[in-house]
Amino acid sequence: MTSTLVPNQAPATPVSTAAKPNLAEMAAAAKSTRNRAVDFYRAVAMCAVALGHWAAVALAVDANGEVVGGNALEQAPEMSWITWLFQVMPLFFVVGGFSSAMSLDAHTKNNGRPQDWVVARLRRMVAPTVILAGTWVAILAIATAVGVGHLAAAGALAAAIPLWFLANYTIDTAIAPYVLPMFRRNPALVAGGGLAMFGVIEIIRFAGVPYVPQINWVLGWLLFQVAGFAWRDGLLPTGRKLVASAAAFWTAALIAVTVGPYPTSMVNVPGLEHSPANPPTLALLLFGAAYSATALALAPAVNRWLSASPKAWAGVVAANTIAMSVYLWHMTAAAAAGAIMYATGNLPTAAVGTSDWWIQKLPLVGLSFVLLAAIVAVVARFEQRALLAPRVAWKGGAASMMVAAAIVSGSIKLWVSGNIAGATIGMVGLLVVWFAAVKAPKQEEFELAA
Repeated sequence: MTSTLVPNQAPATPVSTAAKPNLAEMAAAAKSTRNRAVDFYRAVAMCAVALGHWAAVALAVDANGEVVGGNALEQAPEMSWITWLFQVMPLFFVVGGFSSAMSLDAHTKNNGRPQDWVVARLRRMVAPTVILAGTWVAILAIATAVGVGHLAAAGALAAAIPLWFLANYTIDTAIAPYVLPMFRRNPALVAGGGLAMFGVIEIIRFAGVPYVPQINWVLGWLLFQVAGFAWRDGLLPTGRKLVASAAAFWTAALIAVTVGPYPTSMVNVPGLEHSPANPPTLALLLFGAAYSATALALAPAVNRWLSASPKAWAGVVAANTIAMSVYLWHMTAAAAAGAIMYATGNLPTAAVGTSDWWIQKLPLVGLSFVLLAAIVAVVARFEQRALLAPRVAWKGGAASMMVAAAIVSGSIKLWVSGNIAGATIGMVGLLVVWFAAVKAPKQEEFELAA
């Protein structure tokens, strides 16, 4: 995930470790033709992810007095409707595709190599992520040494819940310089062929064939990125046609979860048959298309509002300089808040999903917000420095860059594996590939000790 709020050309010298982005200058530098809705949707998406995860957290104390963490959607399936509000990842991949196409156009215009663009994007994503990984590795080591390693393990696994998205986004980013030219040579073939392949793999999944359906982990999210390419190139319908398309997709998505075999939930829930996002299914594709088409239909109005309101636009700019930090740390904040509420005897006791449960949960959400704000105030500088850091060319070729991206993605996948052994290997692997290969030389401001 990267921000388009920074200029295409990096500053001539590294940003000082004490420097912070000048938000007023960044906001004023935006061209009148800029699609500000892209920045707005990116910021809103990260907030929605945090709120959605906090809403789905179900913490309680069992008969032995031990804290038990779970997914509220698993315990109260009737809450699945909230996923139709907070499942914003399809829109985020569309926005990412738009941003990547715009950035790649500037990069290739200057005869830049694909691997240099990819590594620049990876450094923006991974630089703040290694801070999270390093923090949890240190917490696990200390907690294990003092005999409470099991509690730290639970926190580390909770912190990793949203990171599956980053693993998939890394792959789509790595192949974007190659997919975009293919799409522009033949948009119908790339989009249509991708949809056809997705459909065939979906049929294979229903047939119970193992392994093959996992291809849709990449292909499903890639299709949303391709939609972003189409948005950037003006190939999508506009006006009433776009509104009609959104209505048609909403209708199809509703049919898929009522008449069709798919569940209402648009996020993965343990034990859920035909889970919509593990890997992406037809239901998620339809829902994501509906959600994204609706957002794109509203984009002209959002652009007019942000162009006419300097304060609102400055707020969007500010939000985009901390969006990655909010995304990375919101579950860590929730884990810390849960620990505090447990220690003070204030965890919810009502049945999950009831009105009493929601009321009892409000202090937990409020404390999560306060802790996240405090954490972001400390760690956001790593994200901001990564955004403004000078671009340093990749020393190797395209193949070695793809290998590095695959290791980054694989390490994050291990981190979100759900078991502490895999998570520890993933976190350590991410740190190793960062310091050994991805991290730009002579950028001491990204050191964990900074």
